[in-house]
Amino acid sequence: MTDLFRKIGAVCLAVVLLLSGCTQTAAESGHFTKDTSIQEVINDEAFDNYGRLMFPTDDNYYSGDTLGDLQLTWYNNINPDKTVEIVNYFYDQVQQDQRIFYPVYSKSERKADPEKADTGIFFFRGQSGAKTAVVNAGGGFAYVGAMQDSFPVALELSKKGYNAIALIYRPEEETAYEDLAHAITWLRKHADELQIDMTDYSLWGGSAGARMADRVGTDGTASFDEPASPQPAAVITQYTGLSEVTGKEPPTYANVGTDDSIADAETMTERIDAIKENGTDAEIEVFKGLEHGFGLGEGTAAEGWVDHAVSFWKKHMTTEDIVASAVNIPDSIRKIPRRYFRQARQQGTLEDLNYQTWESFSYEEHQTRLNKHAVVYLPYQYDPSQQYDVFYLMHGGWSNENSLLGSPGSPSEFKNVLDHAIQEGKLRPMIIVCPTYNNTNENGQDSDDFSLALQLTDQFHNELTNDLMPAVESKYSTYAEEPTPAGFAASRDHRGFGGFSMGSVATWHTFQYNLDDFRYFLPMSCGTDLDNLVLWQDAENRDPGDYFVFIMTGTKDFAYSYEQERHQAMEDSGVFTDIDQQSDGNFAYRVKKGYDHDATAAEEYTYNGLTAFFPSS
Repeated sequence: MTDLFRKIGAVCLAVVLLLSGCTQTAAESGHFTKDTSIQEVINDEAFDNYGRLMFPTDDNYYSGDTLGDLQLTWYNNINPDKTVEIVNYFYDQVQQDQRIFYPVYSKSERKADPEKADTGIFFFRGQSGAKTAVVNAGGGFAYVGAMQDSFPVALELSKKGYNAIALIYRPEEETAYEDLAHAITWLRKHADELQIDMTDYSLWGGSAGARMADRVGTDGTASFDEPASPQPAAVITQYTGLSEVTGKEPPTYANVGTDDSIADAETMTERIDAIKENGTDAEIEVFKGLEHGFGLGEGTAAEGWVDHAVSFWKKHMTTEDIVASAVNIPDSIRKIPRRYFRQARQQGTLEDLNYQTWESFSYEEHQTRLNKHAVVYLPYQYDPSQQYDVFYLMHGGWSNENSLLGSPGSPSEFKNVLDHAIQEGKLRPMIIVCPTYNNTNENGQDSDDFSLALQLTDQFHNELTNDLMPAVESKYSTYAEEPTPAGFAASRDHRGFGGFSMGSVATWHTFQYNLDDFRYFLPMSCGTDLDNLVLWQDAENRDPGDYFVFIMTGTKDFAYSYEQERHQAMEDSGVFTDIDQQSDGNFAYRVKKGYDHDATAAEEYTYNGLTAFFPSS
């Protein structure tokens, strides 16, 4: 069936194309596993000559031949799954033409002092224009333990939307301070190029890296022969036995384990108390039973400390935190990692939802009852006691409610993509509903008729509001306190609607009729003209911040010309503001060069839209 839809090509407006995803194995896709040797990663051509800087350059400080076996001197609680995730993140970034490593010294500086050749930053991208965290690994000033101390933290911060910088420095105490001060100077100079905000930046570090963050944060960059920089908004320190307090410290968060034989928990607590006595905000978390170098502390009492540290940092920001206020739209459409098409370790489930509605053309008369069906995706370990965001994902032409995610007995490969995105922290656990605008024909042939499908998508709003949403949100745990118009309106910030091709037509009609109930809209490759003035009429009298529309298409897509015209009309409308022109804009338009009206496009647009609207945080 999938081959048939591929042959139909541009004539077929079906989102069923989402299901024709890639079936390459992880090895074929070039990605790494726990069985991959460390040397293979170091030598991978994707990383040029900086692959070696992901690991200690002095192999006396690590053991193990594979990513799964990696151990670092003085560190505990190393999670091999996180190690694999990090190197795959780097690989995926390179495949998406994103630069991940930057030297911070010029060629002439490196030539004059060859020891500076290995000094640079690994860039974990967050939201464009978001605030920046500089993360420093420990290693006793003998080596840089980035794979446990800075990379995992930086990755988590980037998932939250912040730009995170992991510094690779010269591992001696004084040169480490110098390199951090220089990196701050370099980042401020290159902030526009990197699209980062260095206002209210934070300094993070574990062990020796914590000493770096504290020393440079307290004494300032000018103390290390660099131009003066503003003091960081916050310093975040882990397991370091500092005792000195000068009275000049920035707001400081710290954590440590009770069984740390290197950094004494009592000494750290006393120091935090002394900082507070000087009138500076400071706090510490002490985790029972943990030893030195626990990193993220996954699966331990420390798990989640990064969230607490981010909250502490945000408390001391003096300017707007756009991560908290704006949609996380990527600068360019990101590829789905190929391994996502295989089954994830943490699998969500599909359920059938049956409900009753009325024939749509005579809906108001309630003359003909219809028994209809939707497919509902529930995330791994769905818990009815928790509240979940919900997204209604409509199919296109020549399709039905089973076309996108499959059925409980036969899930699609795109269902695997959702599982992976949630498992790896790209998408927060959420509910996705796949309905159908098909009317009376159970085989989906209503959507085969282009003219009929246009009418059906225009009629679908009655069923959506009165029948489908109450059926979904009374059975499953969403943010709607009650499945009523008032309940849906109050919870609209946690709800979205989208679709590819004819599904995008349904999305625009949902914007037209159901703006009270939805905040996020994802119309992808809409290959037809629509009456924009009618579609956007309800939005004219609303706060522009009440809604967000994310449009995507490809340059070879027959919908491209329609979307180009629609983009211009939105810019001229007075209703929409392009997020690329204004950070608090309410729509975004992204075009993928060379992409057609096909499976790859539909998959990637949906993935990008969901992760933009509902990123893990």
